[in-house]
Amino acid sequence: MYQANFEPVSNRADWSQPFEIIDDGTNTIITDFTGVSVTIEVREQGACYPRLTATIDNGKITDQGNGILEWLFPRSEMTGLCANTYEIGVTIERDDFTTQYLIGTVPVVDGVVSR
Repeated sequence: MYQANFEPVSNRADWSQPFEIIDDGTNTIITDFTGVSVTIEVREQGACYPRLTATIDNGKITDQGNGILEWLFPRSEMTGLCANTYEIGVTIERDDFTTQYLIGTVPVVDGVVSR
């Protein structure tokens, strides 16, 4: 499992982030996502329920090719977050086995612009 501290993001802009998934057993980048489920959730610190959720199925995680995935939380969802530090987690389900791939924090700053 990886631990990450993300750079600040604005609550008045889209937040996209490319990432790779490394197979811990072989230490190689996974390039075939057939049968793989990736879930990313962002929540307030200490909360139990996510404020943002991205999956391949909901279209917020897309395969960019060559083992690169990218998540996108649109501005319309980011504006629902107050300036604060949030927790982020990523799980991967493959062959009916779920692993916690990443946990971390992301500071969300007030982007000031109202529209």
